[in-house]
Amino acid sequence: YTFIRPQQQVLRAVLNSYKYLAYFFRDGIMKMRVRMSIIMKKQLSDGKSVRLLRCLSYAGSFLLDLLYPPRCPVCETILLPSEGQICMRCRKELPYVGEPFCMCCGKPILNPSMEYCPDCLRRRHHFDEGRAVFLYEKGIRLSVNRLKFQNRRSYVPFYGECLYHLFLQMQPIWRADCLVPIPMHSKKRALRGYDQAVLLARSLSGYSRLPACEDLLVRKRFTESSKKLGRAERRKNLRGVFGIREGAAIPGSVILIDDIYTTGATMDEAALALRKAGVKRVFFLALCIGQGAG
Repeated sequence: YTFIRPQQQVLRAVLNSYKYLAYFFRDGIMKMRVRMSIIMKKQLSDGKSVRLLRCLSYAGSFLLDLLYPPRCPVCETILLPSEGQICMRCRKELPYVGEPFCMCCGKPILNPSMEYCPDCLRRRHHFDEGRAVFLYEKGIRLSVNRLKFQNRRSYVPFYGECLYHLFLQMQPIWRADCLVPIPMHSKKRALRGYDQAVLLARSLSGYSRLPACEDLLVRKRFTESSKKLGRAERRKNLRGVFGIREGAAIPGSVILIDDIYTTGATMDEAALALRKAGVKRVFFLALCIGQGAG
């Protein structure tokens, strides 16, 4: 068929709307399955009931995958059962952070003889140390933006597993007491419907069994997006933005969880608020990290 340009735009809009609704309904069905499982586990305790619950869970998963087949979080192609959570082609091309990297923030550095990136040499951070899984580039950059702005919550289990592999390397050294997601302001969370850092922290907690303290850190005021701001402007924009929930138990050491580390301004402000409250050691794990000097 031959379409004129306005018709192409309408068709594309319809297809995009269908794709968004598919992700929306898939997320809703997954939540319903979790709630039903919790209710049934409370009511059923004998062996037959447990087997019944397991069979119903498998049947629900099969139906869910049939109606809304899982897609690769990077390229969005439909996944084969043998591929797991990401397609084979994208798995081979994932931009993992490799050596040499900064011993403080984990940002890649060009000179192997240097221990710290220019940003960490220039200023002292309020956190002790941090690491990131991926470079913020190519398909991962687009994927994380879809997670944040296009309701791709179905990506969270894969990214939670990626964070878990990095967690396994660092936790024996850090020995943190809990995970603390970088909080979104309540106004922004209400508009978006979810907080991606909280979802990542929950997923990592599920893999690691380290508790996620979702309400320990709070965002005290609304701030505009810092994407287009420079280093100095970002720090000014975020100064004093975080606080500690009143009456919260203060852990000895924490791992901050966020999706992207760029200049370090957000992590620094969050770490400063935790330090003032009495937290002794603050680390961070980020899903992605930029390559600039910050």
